[in-house]
Amino acid sequence: MKAFVRDVAGLARAGAPFVLVTVVESSGSTPRSSGAKMAVRLDGTIIGTVGGGLAEARACRAAQEMLRSGVADGGARLMFVDMTQELAANSDMICGGGLSMLLELAASGGECACGYEELDGMLRKGVAATLTTRIEDGESPRVVGHDITEGRPVGDVPVFGRDGGSMVLAEPFIPPASLYIFGAGHVSRFTARVAAMVGFRTVVLDDREEFANRERFPEADEVVVLPSFAGCCDGFKDDAEAFVVIVTRGHLHDRNVLAEALRTKARYVGMIGSSTKRDQVYESLLSDGYTQADIDRCTSPIGLPLGGRTPEEIAVSIVGELIQVRAGKA
Repeated sequence: MKAFVRDVAGLARAGAPFVLVTVVESSGSTPRSSGAKMAVRLDGTIIGTVGGGLAEARACRAAQEMLRSGVADGGARLMFVDMTQELAANSDMICGGGLSMLLELAASGGECACGYEELDGMLRKGVAATLTTRIEDGESPRVVGHDITEGRPVGDVPVFGRDGGSMVLAEPFIPPASLYIFGAGHVSRFTARVAAMVGFRTVVLDDREEFANRERFPEADEVVVLPSFAGCCDGFKDDAEAFVVIVTRGHLHDRNVLAEALRTKARYVGMIGSSTKRDQVYESLLSDGYTQADIDRCTSPIGLPLGGRTPEEIAVSIVGELIQVRAGKA
């Protein structure tokens, strides 16, 4: 969802109108469940998906009609696609059931577009939120309000229902696990790129502004220039879902960042380097009072043993290991 929100926010910033399509209810065996989304441009190209096939094709056509008809910002349509076995057979689909979809026109500078820009900023910072959309029912349905509430939602699935004469859709937007990459060199650059691609919230941290900048890390959610590595993990020390990758420019910096990372509750802590370097760092930390149990939390050398040597290949091995841990397979 993070990537979808970012892409939709990009559409909003570019000033291009679009129709936001959201599956609000589903029944039976359907290709996507409630909360699935796509954005449809005037030319019919899309961001995201509501499952492809019959339902998506019909929603795309309806969205283009809305864009061409001059519907104002917030103009809406509720659409039901009955995906019975007969329809599924005619469209080469093997699922049956039904999808109810909300189509909302988002004009440049309108409430929906601005809301997604706000959500993008919140997810980049690791802030959870709930977007509540209120739809005025009737002959010409219309979205009459978007409210964004900060804080982790009670549930993790959208809730759609009626409130008097209106319909209300409450959608949770929960940021993915955060990956903190310490060091902004060549390996970091590609690790951030691959990690962002597979859905991590990616934060790059270094004490050199000429390396830690948006030009080098356009895919990162945040790029932080540190005054030093002292206290560098204080901002997430209680985040039990955090991932830490240590790839700084030198052994001393790696050692200092690892010392900070082992004081956190991070789910994963990994450090690049040879076994010789690793052992030297571990000995230094043990002499400073860290326990063997502390040391055992660190994975080093880092990454799956793929045999890669280039920064790009090393990045793939590192992120592969992160995926394993995130999936509970390591």
